[in-house]
Order: sequence, then C-alpha cells, then structure tokens
Amino acid sequence: MFTLRDTVSSLAPARRDDLGKTLYERFREEPDTLIIPVLDDEDRPIGLVERNAFFLRMAAEYGRALYANRPISALMDVEPLVVDADTALADFTTDSLSYRASDLLRGFIVTDGGRYLGVGTVLALLQAANESNRRGVAELAAAKADAERAQIFMTAVVEAMPSMVFVKRADDHRYVLLNRAGEKILGFSRDEVIGRTDADFHSAEHAVLYTERDRDVIESGEVRIIEEDLVPRKDGSLAILRTKKIAIADADGRAEYVLGVSEDIAERKRAEAQIARLAHYDPLTELPNRVLFQRHLGEALSRRRRKGDQLAVHFIDLDRFKSVNDTLGHPIGDELLRIAAERLRGCVRDGDTVARLGGDEFAVVQTGLSDLTGATRLAERVVKAMAAPFDLHGHHVVIGASVGVSVAPSDGDDADELLKKADMALYRAKADGRGAFHFFEPAMDEQLQARRALELDLRRALVAGEFQLYYQPLYHLGDDRVTGCEALLRWNHPERGMVSPADFIPLAEEIGLIVQLGEWVLREACAEAATWPDHVRLAVNLSPAQFRDRALVRTVVSALATSGLPAERLELEITESVLLQDNAANMTMLHDLRALGVRISMDDFGTGYSSLSYLRSFPFDKIKIDQTFVRDILKDSDALAIIKAVLDLGASLGIVTTAEGVETVEQLNALRDQGCAEIQGYFISRPSPASDIARMLNVEARDLRAPAQAIRLKAAPRSSTLSGVVAQEHMKRAVPSRKR
Repeated sequence: MFTLRDTVSSLAPARRDDLGKTLYERFREEPDTLIIPVLDDEDRPIGLVERNAFFLRMAAEYGRALYANRPISALMDVEPLVVDADTALADFTTDSLSYRASDLLRGFIVTDGGRYLGVGTVLALLQAANESNRRGVAELAAAKADAERAQIFMTAVVEAMPSMVFVKRADDHRYVLLNRAGEKILGFSRDEVIGRTDADFHSAEHAVLYTERDRDVIESGEVRIIEEDLVPRKDGSLAILRTKKIAIADADGRAEYVLGVSEDIAERKRAEAQIARLAHYDPLTELPNRVLFQRHLGEALSRRRRKGDQLAVHFIDLDRFKSVNDTLGHPIGDELLRIAAERLRGCVRDGDTVARLGGDEFAVVQTGLSDLTGATRLAERVVKAMAAPFDLHGHHVVIGASVGVSVAPSDGDDADELLKKADMALYRAKADGRGAFHFFEPAMDEQLQARRALELDLRRALVAGEFQLYYQPLYHLGDDRVTGCEALLRWNHPERGMVSPADFIPLAEEIGLIVQLGEWVLREACAEAATWPDHVRLAVNLSPAQFRDRALVRTVVSALATSGLPAERLELEITESVLLQDNAANMTMLHDLRALGVRISMDDFGTGYSSLSYLRSFPFDKIKIDQTFVRDILKDSDALAIIKAVLDLGASLGIVTTAEGVETVEQLNALRDQGCAEIQGYFISRPSPASDIARMLNVEARDLRAPAQAIRLKAAPRSSTLSGVVAQEHMKRAVPSRKR
C-alpha cells in the first residue's frame, strides 16, 4: 500500500526567526523550490511559505523594505496542510479533495510522529499514483472504488492547479491532456489542442524546438527545466513560463508520455524588475541613484579609455534648498526636487547620465568630450536652469545651484577619484558665493588634506584639553558698569597656535562635534560665572546643531545645578537659523528653557529676513544689533536709521537691546544719543581669558584643580566701570572687532 512516505520530498526547512531577506535569497538561489516549511524549536511544523505569494508580497510598494528585516513568521501561512507520513495515499487524496483541495496546490508538510519529515507536492502525488498503477493492476482492480475516488481527486487537482499541466504521447508528441490553467495561459481551448501536435498551432521554428526538448526528456529519463520559456499564445503575444518536463514510463519501462508543468512567471518577472528598479532608481525623481550612477560612470570610463576622448563629472548641489524644505514643508521640497531633476534632464545630451545621489545632490556624467568647452557649457546651462524661479503650488521660489566639475583623464581615471575631486570643486564653488561652477584644481586636494588634518586635530583637542574660554564684557551705559560677559570658545593648538574660530567652529558643526563642544562650553562657563558678582550675567552662544539634540534642556539644567549659578544669570544666545529648522520643536525647547528662568537673546538681529516675525512668535529677553550696522553708524544714514528703529522696537516691546562691535568713543556716543542701554566691543574690552576677566571684576579666578566649594568671591570694584575698562583697553581700540 502506498503512503505519503513514498511521495515525500526532503527539503531544508526554515525557522520562525529567519528574516524575510534570507528567504528571498534562498528562493532566488533555489529556482526549483516552490514551498518552504517553517518549524519550531522542536522540529514541529508551524507554517509554510509559498514562492509566488512571497515574491508578490515582497514586490509590492515598499514590500522589500517592509519585510526584508522582519521574521518570516510575519509572511508565512500559519495554517499549512500537515499530514502524517503513514497516511495511505488513496485515503489522503480522497479525504483532502473534499475539504482542503486548494491547499494541495501550494504543497503540504509531511510529519513522522509529529516532527518534520519532508514536503509533498501535486507533482509527487501524480508520479506516485502512476507508480501505483504500474505496480499493481490487480490491487487497483480490487480497490476500484478507491481508485475511482483517487482518479476523481487527481483530475480535480490537475484542473484546479494554477499552473499549466499538459501531457503528450511520447511516440507522436500529440497532446492528450491540457488543464484549465493551460487553456487560460495559451488562449487555446482543449478541443483545439487535444490530439494535435505543436506544429498544428505554433510556427515551424517553435514546433521543432518543442519536439527536440521532448526527445531530450525521453532519452535522458530526467527532469528538464526551461527557466524562461517564451510560448506563443493564440493572440500572438508571448507567455513567460517556467516549464518542468518528465517522461512517464509504461510497465516495461519505456517512455509512454511526457508530463509538463508550466508556471506563469510574468508576475514574478515584473516583481523582480520592480525590485531591481527600486534598487537602482530614485523613487522621487525617477533618476538613477548612486549605485547605478557609479556603474554608468565605470562603464563610461571604460569606453573613454578605448576611444581616447575626455569625460566630465558634474557634482551639483541645490543652493538654499534646505531653507525651502524647512520653511515650506517636505511636500514642497519634494516637488522642487522633481522639477530640478526635469531641468537637469533638459540640460544634457542623449547618452549622458543624470543621477540623484541623495538629498539635494545630483551628478552628471558627460561623455565624448574633445576639450573642456563642452563641460563648461553644460555647467553654465545647469547654473542658468537652476537660477530660474520655481513655481511650487503657488509659492514663487528662487534657489540656484553650485556645480563642481572634474575631468578624465586629467583629474584621474577612477570613478571614486573623479567624484571626490568634483566634490572638492563643488565645495570651492559654494565658498565663492554659490550659484556658480568651478573646475577641480590640484590646490583643492591640498586644501582637503589640510582640512582633514584639522578635523583629526579637532576630534583630539577636546580630550587633550586644548580648548579654553575667553570672555567679552557687556557694558551697561546707564549703570556705568559691566553687567555681563559673553563666553567665546578658543582653541590653543600645540603646533598651530591659536586657531581661528572661523576655521574650526563650522568644521565642528559639519562633523557633529559641536554638541559635545557646546556642552563643555556651557558647563565650564557656568562654573566660572558662579564666581562673579551677582549682577554679572553669563551669555553663551548655542549652535543650531545643539537644538537637534533633544537633551539640550537637561544639559542646561545639569550645568546650572552643578555650578550653582542661578538660572536668571544665564543668557542663551541664538540666531534665527535655529527657528528656521524644525520650528515647532525648537520653539517648544526655547519655551522650556525660558521656563527654567534662563534669558533668551536673539543674536545678529537684522541680518535675517524673518527677524521681526520671530519677535512676535517668541518673547525674547534681548536682541543684539549686528556689528555691521554699528560699524557704519557714523558714515551711513541708513545704518543709523536701522539702529534707531531697532532700539525703538526693543523699547516698545520691553526687550533689552545690545549693540555689538563698538570700537570707538564716537560710535559709543552715537549709540548713547539714540538711547542704547548696553554695548559690547573692543572699545570696552577684547575677549580675554577667565583670569583677566576675574581681575577686571576683582574676583579670584577659578582654580580648575580645586573643588567647586573652594571658590571664593570678592565684591565688584569700581574698575568694572566704563572708565576703568577703557583705561585698560584704550590702546586696542583700533583693532577690527571679531566676535568669535
């Protein structure tokens, strides 16, 4: 008696915690595997994954991204058909037909004593049934009723199978069976197929091919697989099938029939094509992504070497894109990127590659150049195209673009090297004022190496204790004394000497070190300010990057608590760029800081385009007039008018106003005449080390080696008045002011 043990196919199972991407790779590597059982830790079946359903699910929009790193327990059929190995084949086929015939189409799991033994398929059942017929005609005759039920079942299974099943006679290759799926796939009815050969409804070329394949199956006695079988339909179109063929022998062992099972893989091919496209194209702009760009660049370089011509790589960055994205929202930003991509396509020739590398960065591979003229013209077209206004759902936006260009072979003949050098040229174009293009020059490489060396030194400097704080006083004209000091970061490099903040602060922001530096500045400055007289406040600048660290409020609380500095003596200075980035979240953080009792000041007031609107949205305690207006106060009536307007605005809103960059007594007197209450600049004092500020305030400087409770404080002397400070700084007034 035949049992399911005779039909079982050994197949390596999967476990519930295996990831979707692991299963995806296995299906790709094992094209004959149609189902994979899933077992628990005791080798008991808990689910089953079917090939076609899995590929369709993975190919759905974001399917691969959604399921690739999830366990297959989220993808499997949790109610697979599980059958004991000792179940009689006839009983199984009869019983299953009545209630779970559809499950057989996906395959079933065979167990021995409840533990996994293997899997079964309809094809295995067909072969077992044929073997059973050949072995025992007498036994089948005795069990005619069972055989009839099995035959009914097998006929129903073949009819219900979603794959095409066909049978031909081995001697004359005439069809004797075609199931319902075969009619649907081919477009021919069974009446048009049964009793005929391929030559009756296919071209002579196809008929010869199919006959040769049938003969190969008959002669080899093995299963033959055609991975992509392009079969003509009745309407002239082509079906994409994966076909498996096997010869069925008679009682004497001679091939009697050729059995074929063809799976329609058109959906799977489309799914694979979609997955491949997602892997190589940017879904927003439909441009090639970085991966495909690198491949195209490599291929273009190979062609260039054969032809001996030149090739240019254009690295493109949209100017002011981030401001648009932050102020108008991501949907507007996405639309801007789509339109920018279309404009770039319109700038290049057929055969050139335009790609989006990420964010607002694009690149172009320009081939077939004889000199730099073509590269120059393309760069000019790109700059001009991006300078034109963008109409984004009613918003009139002007951004522009900067372009860096490298050329092969003069700048190198390697893809990574050319991209790197184009990036260097882009950096120079942006530094020169944006909205321009620049070709790579050897000196840029030297500058990059110097920048990298500075970056390495910068990462080491905080641990090595090379940073120190300088302080610049803020002087109240009405009280005639120093009422605050602004903490300014300085870097005393052991070999470079004092490094300009203009060189290392932007670099620290770019490499993400500014948050650690900012926390160090805050803690050190609060500890120092705790030794000053009670009327002297501490001002600390906050970088926009620090607001992206959601622990900023906790850092401020910790610095105040550790130092003992009262919150009302701490003044945090921000620029309006803080409010441009993630406005709602940053506003919430500013309100949280102000709730502590900390004062909030807007620095460089008047230099941005939204300053006035921010005075309405947040109750600032102070605004600082930028030194560019103070510098021109004596010779530019417009500067004087702006300063007067800001002072009047501050007075009407109850906001303290400080003028920065005061360098001469004439500037001071002009500001006093306009009603300015507080000034800062070289006329009062240069930024000085903590020890000098301590002497100015007549307090003992903090001993960094002593515990906090050992700090002693003296009363503020008269030398902290304007006359005392000016006496110390009078000889330095002619030096141009630099805040940082």
